[in-house]
This record gives sequence, structure tokens and C-alpha cells, in this order.
Amino acid sequence: MPEWDSKAMSGSQRVEKKADPAEKYRTRFQTERDAKALDWILKNRLYSGMSRGSVEKELGEAGEFQESSKWLKATGGTFRTTDEAYRWGPDESGRSVYLIFRDDVLVNFNPGDFELE
Repeated sequence: MPEWDSKAMSGSQRVEKKADPAEKYRTRFQTERDAKALDWILKNRLYSGMSRGSVEKELGEAGEFQESSKWLKATGGTFRTTDEAYRWGPDESGRSVYLIFRDDVLVNFNPGDFELE
């Protein structure tokens, strides 16, 4: 039988959790409005087919519903008039990101549009 270290078993030692890289970027976007952190999340954590709730969780905040989004849907892509647009941002450079949802599901999203330097 192995001998157990009573100090380790007593809980007196602090267990360090490895930080989730997504959490680091999410925090930087939320607190500093860091544009590169936002790009990282868009590139690495979002994909078409995600629920709006999941997207909001990844970005760390709710998107702002865009009541008048005809201009957005007319810019390309295969959007329906019933699709809903939500805005995140602006980031530190003044850029906002608009994402389109159909029945509360992210559509026509391409992570490759957010190339990282």
C-alpha cells in the first residue's frame, strides 16, 4: 500500500487550476475591449450552428439586438428577412461585430474572416 501525504490530503495546499485560454481572451475583451482578444474568440470559439446563448457565453456578454438590420442583410450572404442581427462591441478601435441568427442559431459565420496577426 502506498503511503499518502497527509498534508496533500488535508486540503491545506492550494490546488492551482490551469487557466482556460478562452477565459483569458474573454476577460481582456470585457475589461479592455481588446480588439485582438475579440478576434481570437471569433476565430477560435465561434462557429455556425451555435445558439445565441452559447455565443453570448463565449463573448462574455449579451449582444445588442439590431432592430433595423436590413442594411446588414443586404451586404451579402444568404440571409432571410426574418433573420435577427446582434451587435458586440465596440472594441478599443471602435469596431463592432454583427452576427446573424436564424431561429436563435448563428448562421453564415466564417471564422476565417477573423485572421489573426
